[in-house]
Amino acid sequence: MDPGSAHGDGAGAAANRDRQWRNRGADVRLLSQTEIAALTGAQGYLGGWLDRRAGVIDPLAYTSELARIASAAGAKIAEHQKVMRLDYNGGIWRISTEGGAELQAKAVILATNAYTGDLLPGLAETIVPLHSFQIATSPLPPDLAAGILPERQAVSDSRRILVYYRKSADGRLVLGGRGRMALPTSESDWAHLERALLRLYPALSGVAIEKRWFGRVAMTPDHLPHIHEPQQGLMAVVGCQGRGVGLMTALGERIAGYLASGDARQLPFPVSPIRQIPFHVFRQVGVAATIAWYRMLDAFER
Repeated sequence: MDPGSAHGDGAGAAANRDRQWRNRGADVRLLSQTEIAALTGAQGYLGGWLDRRAGVIDPLAYTSELARIASAAGAKIAEHQKVMRLDYNGGIWRISTEGGAELQAKAVILATNAYTGDLLPGLAETIVPLHSFQIATSPLPPDLAAGILPERQAVSDSRRILVYYRKSADGRLVLGGRGRMALPTSESDWAHLERALLRLYPALSGVAIEKRWFGRVAMTPDHLPHIHEPQQGLMAVVGCQGRGVGLMTALGERIAGYLASGDARQLPFPVSPIRQIPFHVFRQVGVAATIAWYRMLDAFER
């Protein structure tokens, strides 16, 4: 669900999105100010857009289940094993880890996204990693919970620096958004999310924030995911734009099919060369400045 915020572009963007998806037969509809207020229980929205195909998922539970199924099928999972070196010789890749272990494989896939390091030269410079911060309240009291997301949709809004939120299975309100580019050092680094929470739900002023965390998302200049194959049997996929759970699930199956068959038609879009972003180190500084500027504009238009 995508509610339009107080700035004028939100309603127009929702209407445009609604038109495009309706033309493709999607089960969507625009929401009035009254309807979005009833579905969210939040204050300040002028309207919204509902996509009935959407849903929510616990990424950790999903990952754990994927790991269980993979293990049952014979896959070996090695945690806390940082790969330090890749060598190719005679059609075989040799993977050396920080702990001294060495593996051999016919194919290697780098799916490190925003956590990409220097293992494959130049790959980290094709993306800009951003920090996504999240907070979770304590389980909401029944009287407050009843009026907040009563149908349990997930929400993201149309502010320049959007926030997104949902209810967890144990009754917490979980809210996230962009955070500072540096690593967080204290609870104050999540204060902007607490302000956003109270702007939407003033009645939660007495509810404790029990959990705070952050992670990285990878952005590309064209806002599209990229698949690279710098050498035979070596593939990399980066640039999920914050939508990695569904995207990587779909891409993983396609990339596996391509490696097994060699048929490029298995891939949803062409393999591209690794192109570093010019002045990459300054791009992150620029992004941080843009986030600060947009956040200020959002505050003025509240």
